[in-house]
Amino acid sequence: MKKTMSILLALLLAMTLFVACGQEEETPAEDTTTEDAGTESGTEEVDVVTTASIVDNGQAVVDGLSADGTWIVATLNDTETDQDIIVEGLFYDKDDESSDIYRKLGLYTQDADHNILEQFTLTAPKMVIRSENFKIQGGTFIGDVYVEANGFNVGKAATVDGNIYFASQEYMDTFVVDETAEVTGTQEVATEEVDVVTTASIVDNGQAVVDGLSADGTWIVATLNDTETDQDIIVEGLFYNKDDESSDIYRKLGLYTQDADHNILEQFTLTAPKMVVRSENFKIQGGTFIGDVYVEANGFNVGKAATVDGNIYFASQEYMDSFVVDETAEVTGTQEVQ
Repeated sequence: MKKTMSILLALLLAMTLFVACGQEEETPAEDTTTEDAGTESGTEEVDVVTTASIVDNGQAVVDGLSADGTWIVATLNDTETDQDIIVEGLFYDKDDESSDIYRKLGLYTQDADHNILEQFTLTAPKMVIRSENFKIQGGTFIGDVYVEANGFNVGKAATVDGNIYFASQEYMDTFVVDETAEVTGTQEVATEEVDVVTTASIVDNGQAVVDGLSADGTWIVATLNDTETDQDIIVEGLFYNKDDESSDIYRKLGLYTQDADHNILEQFTLTAPKMVVRSENFKIQGGTFIGDVYVEANGFNVGKAATVDGNIYFASQEYMDSFVVDETAEVTGTQEVQ
């Protein structure tokens, strides 16, 4: 029992040096007592240990930043997860609902004078931010970030080693990067529709494309890189433009990124044995699909700047008659009823 208590006290003492809020303008709190440690402290940071998620593994980061997590998550080492990190839920500074809406990920430790000591990396496929006024401070997040809330902040000494995509211009306009921080990739409003991030499957691997275009997938799938799968891609299910059932039946695969003015930036390839199109009014836009396409629905569309590097076979003349190829698009193979 004494040994366990000693370990807990040591951890607590170490974490009092951690920047829980990391804002130099913070002042010490009034006298507080942390009952768990059985010791008193006049500093704000001690109370942070009792209200924060202090983590040392990827699953704990994912849980801590979820809607059921905490207002602040602090890492103790380099951490990696193969899961997407979803930052969501309404939180307040220090869990005080009379304070500002605020949430934070701290990837570092500091001393009592707020000097940053160790800095850590956090690696994930991507991070999706849905909590307002969320800040990453110190250390490095490796992965792309998708912003669906106001007030995202890359704070003091922090690095985002990846791209930042905003679901709307409004979210991008409220974005803040500290003068000591860095973003290595692009910062842009994501893809064609401003609500793409919130309603789309943004993918970077073949399995995610297959799942996203399945009957259980999304109305739009957007890739972020060249992608390959050894599975057939089956595009099926009834979907509507922007998931609005009052809109037209529509589905889309976007193999590109673009800026806020809809100028196409990067274009990507998607390679598969074949693609079977069973969703009505399905469009491929931008980039290149490498493989044959089998069309079993009306309204298939090879859209702006897209290439199908293969043959297109139609299950009926009706499906072929409703086929559209944009003047900037290309089909390298045959187009015929089979």
